[in-house]
Amino acid sequence: MSASISSIDLNNLSPIQVFIRIKPNNPNDENETIPFKYSKNNTTLTLPNSPSMSFDNIFPPESTQNDLFDSISSLLHFPLYGYNSTIFAYGQTNSGKTYTMLGPNGKLSLNIDLMGIIPRTSRYLFAAIHKLTSSSSSSSIQYQVRVSYFEVYNARVYDLLNKKSHSLNIREDNQGNINVANAVEIPVDNSLELENVLMQGNEKRRTAFTSMNSSSSRSHALLILWIERRERSTSTSREYKSYLGRLNLIDLAGSEDISRSKVEGDRFREAVNINTELLQLRRVLDALSSSPSYIPYRDSTLTRLLQSSLSTRQSITILISHISSLNIDLYESVNTLKYSEIAKCVQRTSIPTQNLSKYIDTSDVMFGDYNDPIEYFYRRTVYIHTRSYGKIFARLAGHRYDEQQKCILLIHGSGPTNSSMFWNDLVRKLLLATSSSSSSLSPYYFVAIDCPGYGRSDGDKQIIRSYPDVFIEEIIDCISPITHQVYCLIGSSQGAAAVFNALVEKPAMSSFLAVQNPVSHDPQRFVCIKQPALLMYDIDDDGHPVSVGRLVRKYIPNNHYYEYSSSQQSDWLEHNAHLKLLQLFNEYDVNNQLTTSSEISLPSLPACLSVAGGIISYLSSYNREPLYKNSKEELESILLTYEKQSVENNDLFIERIEPESSEDDESKAQRLAIELTQTQCDLCNQHISSNDISKSLRLSDCRHLLCYLCCCETIKINSYECPVVDCATKLNISSSQLSLYSFPFSSDTEKHIIIQFGNSSKSISSSSSQRYEYIAYIKCKTKNLIDNVSFDINPEYPKSAIRVCQPPYELVRIMNLEFTCHFIIQWNKILNWPKLRITYHVQNKQANFIRNLLVRIPNQGNTMAKSHKTHELVYNWTDRDRTKPNLNYILLSYD
Repeated sequence: MSASISSIDLNNLSPIQVFIRIKPNNPNDENETIPFKYSKNNTTLTLPNSPSMSFDNIFPPESTQNDLFDSISSLLHFPLYGYNSTIFAYGQTNSGKTYTMLGPNGKLSLNIDLMGIIPRTSRYLFAAIHKLTSSSSSSSIQYQVRVSYFEVYNARVYDLLNKKSHSLNIREDNQGNINVANAVEIPVDNSLELENVLMQGNEKRRTAFTSMNSSSSRSHALLILWIERRERSTSTSREYKSYLGRLNLIDLAGSEDISRSKVEGDRFREAVNINTELLQLRRVLDALSSSPSYIPYRDSTLTRLLQSSLSTRQSITILISHISSLNIDLYESVNTLKYSEIAKCVQRTSIPTQNLSKYIDTSDVMFGDYNDPIEYFYRRTVYIHTRSYGKIFARLAGHRYDEQQKCILLIHGSGPTNSSMFWNDLVRKLLLATSSSSSSLSPYYFVAIDCPGYGRSDGDKQIIRSYPDVFIEEIIDCISPITHQVYCLIGSSQGAAAVFNALVEKPAMSSFLAVQNPVSHDPQRFVCIKQPALLMYDIDDDGHPVSVGRLVRKYIPNNHYYEYSSSQQSDWLEHNAHLKLLQLFNEYDVNNQLTTSSEISLPSLPACLSVAGGIISYLSSYNREPLYKNSKEELESILLTYEKQSVENNDLFIERIEPESSEDDESKAQRLAIELTQTQCDLCNQHISSNDISKSLRLSDCRHLLCYLCCCETIKINSYECPVVDCATKLNISSSQLSLYSFPFSSDTEKHIIIQFGNSSKSISSSSSQRYEYIAYIKCKTKNLIDNVSFDINPEYPKSAIRVCQPPYELVRIMNLEFTCHFIIQWNKILNWPKLRITYHVQNKQANFIRNLLVRIPNQGNTMAKSHKTHELVYNWTDRDRTKPNLNYILLSYD
């Protein structure tokens, strides 16, 4: 932790620290002032004819905004490390609460001397994050800050950041945190954005003129900063711990003497509600100070909303009580000091703990990545989910608003390290030559793929040689699902041969063709290629003989043909390829010039594409990919720029946190002694006899004990997480250890197949709605005996299912909400097994949700006699035994 936190002893930190601020007297005010007396260290306050009162800090009338902020700044670090902190202003109306929190005249002030706690906190927090991130470090820790802003007006909660003005409900989550349901949370990346959000919310906050205050707050305002800290164990790990800190900044409306404020009508009703809410707050403070078993948080909207902030276990709170220096306000000032003393007496019942949200195995591929710093290049990476070839990795560049945008598909050669990165320099030059800014975007949209077996795409390298037309056609169907064509196909070496062969078989898939140093077999076949073509040959390259190129030139009628000598012009392609390509486009396409406004909103990716990362992923190497020189230089430049710039992005890194100290020998011995006495299974709660204890399994991470039968039924089927309810710790059990636990079903009398099913989900939120891309799937973990899978999201309607006949058996959908989906498995026809229907509910609570199902098939040779042609068995996963969520099997039989 930072020095500012480690230097504070949480054991001795009061749950509510109480500061007193005395409002200075207006020089023109003729009322008498109160002769306060202070101790030297400003912790004791004495009024005439009264005993001394002690507080954590007292700020006399001459104190400045900066004096007050300096005293609380050390506690502002706590939310950066997963703790809750609260600062709220309390006191009578016109005592200076809003001045302290925002600035003069009830407005947000950004004057360096006059600005209040909230704008100072905004700048302090982001400066602290920037300071932590300024040192180069290999740790992988991020911060993301979100803001909510509410007011409690006439005992109802309203969202100041929501255009709609209806009241909202208060909810309590599983951790006891009190939140506002359906509240707007706005991500902020710097203090300027946060201040803009504040000004936006303050415009809606209710204030009014009264006889005591020209800009009296008629509501209690609560600004909440959610500060999430994500920590990975290593820079390459996908799993991270998420800590969620919460900083509450609260400006309470003032208690009001109605006889003095002379309010009527709506103002009177507001004053009554304000006083009632504050009275309930005082009752809560009374209860907390006397430590009864019941705290009346629920007796008012305000105290219910402040429950987490006032809790002696959950939050570190600063109460800034405001009193007047005028004798006319003495009664209210004494009351304020009285209840401040009560708050000072609240004792801590336990040490506040960090809010560890969870360990997350993230599918957020932008974690640790950035958006393209050259905004109008818009480079990023995706996975193209093809029907026949699995996931194909691709680099995308340029903006595409619809399929009229000129899409260029690039196919690399077959060198041992070739990948889509081969085209980075060409794509960059084309973007530079055809766009100048976000208001003048390139007319071209680039998709450079990793062919199967190359770069980041799995599969057989022979596919691009043997089935180029089928493969390329399937790629084009995914990226252009409406038009089924691209503007231009570009290939190099073996990729050029693939482009030639694809156009021979499927001539309508592209309008233009460009190749460099191509492999060319039987060039006389190319006579059917009518597209305008750019042909570029190196006369010194014996692997791609120019003599064949001259035949290609003869057979393709509409061509731009170029020869060059690499021995004399080694960089000819680098300097000329993009220019020759643009010359070809301009000659044959009179509508080639295109300027697009950046204000047009971008649509989401086609359903069969999923984001794989941003600019770092686009430029960096991975596995078999080399890091090309120009790409490496650009990547280093981008990282250096982000390291030096101020905190203005959503990917913030801080210094490595020291790992927790390992378990000492004494603690380990005590733990082992307790574990040795355990004889009850943590899953089924059955007693484990002394004879069977040796066959039980103690899980290494979470230390749960499972009996032999639970290991056979549960761990054998689902070895990826602890099966104990509410645990779900990731497991690392070797296959040799798993082999010790056999299925409790005899393999002599039945076959066993393990089916894995579930779904992934990824948020693709827009400004108008929250949407998710879901991929629901089925697969065999053992030998694949599936013929096809039908995915039915409308099981109440006949013939509504979508059938997938080849692996991967997946359904991709973009929807707002979770939904029901039935997986209907048709087995290999020669087996004559009944269909299996799995009722499933596609979810978005986890990025990747996986379950296994053991299918037990009685041995009847290879087939079983059919009783009904359409017979099927149903496994109701949605109705499973929720006390044993990993125990899943079904008997597949017509009986």
